[in-house]
Amino acid sequence: MENHFELYLLALSGVAIHYIKDWVNHNKQGKKYGWQKALPTALLSIITSLVMVYLRDDIKDLYVITPFSALIIGYVGNSLLFSFIDAKKPSQS
Repeated sequence: MENHFELYLLALSGVAIHYIKDWVNHNKQGKKYGWQKALPTALLSIITSLVMVYLRDDIKDLYVITPFSALIIGYVGNSLLFSFIDAKKPSQS
């Protein structure tokens, strides 16, 4: 059996990289980083990233979860999940 714990850690690392990069960019511009505003989207990114890794067998036709893709899922977070949902939604004419 694969070590799925590694995939979860890589997804969380991707989320951390995204928000640390955003924090660094704010600091370089001399702006204060609004952690209170970032917290809800960070939590949403964490949850959706972990759910996508958990559902890896169900979404393998859309997105194959490898160690690298788990990191990418964490970095792009919830936007990737919602783009999958939009892609699978039946079209409304």
